Order: sequence, then C-alpha cells, then structure tokens
Amino acid sequence: MEPSFILLDQNFKNKSEALINLVEILHNNGCLNNKQKYLKSIIEREKILSTYCGHNIAIPHAISKAVEKISYGFCRTNSMEWDKNDDPVKYILILAIPDIEKKSDNYHIDLMSQVASIALEEDVRNIWEKAITEKEILKTLTIKSPCGDSNPEPQD
Repeated sequence: MEPSFILLDQNFKNKSEALINLVEILHNNGCLNNKQKYLKSIIEREKILSTYCGHNIAIPHAISKAVEKISYGFCRTNSMEWDKNDDPVKYILILAIPDIEKKSDNYHIDLMSQVASIALEEDVRNIWEKAITEKEILKTLTIKSPCGDSNPEPQD
C-alpha cells in the first residue's frame, strides 16, 4: 500500500494549518468523498487525545464515512508545535480510515500498528531526516493493506 502523497520540508505554522492542508491533499487525490466532514472527524479525534507519539512524530487519524478508501500520507515539516506539552513535530503520517459497518474488523488497529512500528524505528527516522527525494521516503513506507487487495467500502 503506497502513500497517497509524500511532502518534504513543509512550512506549517501550527497543527491546524497542517491538518487542513493534508486533508485537502487526501481529498484532491480521491481518498475522501467529503473533506470538511473528514477534517471535522480528525479534529475531534485530536481533542480526545493528541496523536503525537514521541520522536517528533504525529500520526493524526480518524475513522469516517467521509473516507473513500484506506489511505495515508507522509509529511516532513519545519519542526512545528503539535500540542503545548509535546516536543516539536517534524514528521506527520496522516491516516484516512473508512467507517465500515462490520465493527468486528480491526483493520484500523493493524494499520496503526504498522505505521507506528515503522515510525518508531531510529534508522527510518534518520532516513526521513536526510532524505532529499520522495523516493527515499517511499522506500521506508512498507505498509501492507490491512484489508488484503481491496479497501472496505464506507457505509451510508
């Protein structure tokens, strides 16, 4: 499963600006059917608990009917404040997860686990820090689709 986008050296002022821009890119890449609804979902998720996970990494995510297909994006930033009590964020991995009817499916937990495992590897973060091209980042993002070959369809 390849990322929908990889951005290097973005200059966001704050978390809000970063989320608005990254959600816009997911929408423009056909990952979302309603960007405002997904943005609201991801902001609500952030209110519950910060998605900062240490090592200058944030993994904002939300399960939403506004998501067309499981997707994610990578962004290297200018070391911005995510939340007041956290270290600055340099790397953002945004996840868009469709809200499917089968509550027994834990595909989102599998996806989160894969992303966190990659992000917390020091060697991977060193590559992210020094990468000049998106291709260098792409080589580190070996994420298997938790749904096999197909994405679950969001339910109306």
